[in-house]
Amino acid sequence: MLSFLVVPAKLIAVKQLSANGQQIPVLIFRSTRGKIFARCLLAVDDTPIVDGPTPEAAFALVEDLLDGMLSARAIRPPKVA
Repeated sequence: MLSFLVVPAKLIAVKQLSANGQQIPVLIFRSTRGKIFARCLLAVDDTPIVDGPTPEAAFALVEDLLDGMLSARAIRPPKVA
């Protein structure tokens, strides 16, 4: 069984990206251990997270990956109940 340690994080920036005619919020955090990560809010249950060495680098990575993330989600097979 895997267990995960949740480390508190402080929101340090909120930015927006435009894609497919919609605004995508990107939240930038710094953990109490000094790690930087960006959470991209694609949907209520879809919030990919990327790490970066700086807030700018984390945001740039989300910006670079956004089209691919959205394309991958558009061709997902339907969920089976």
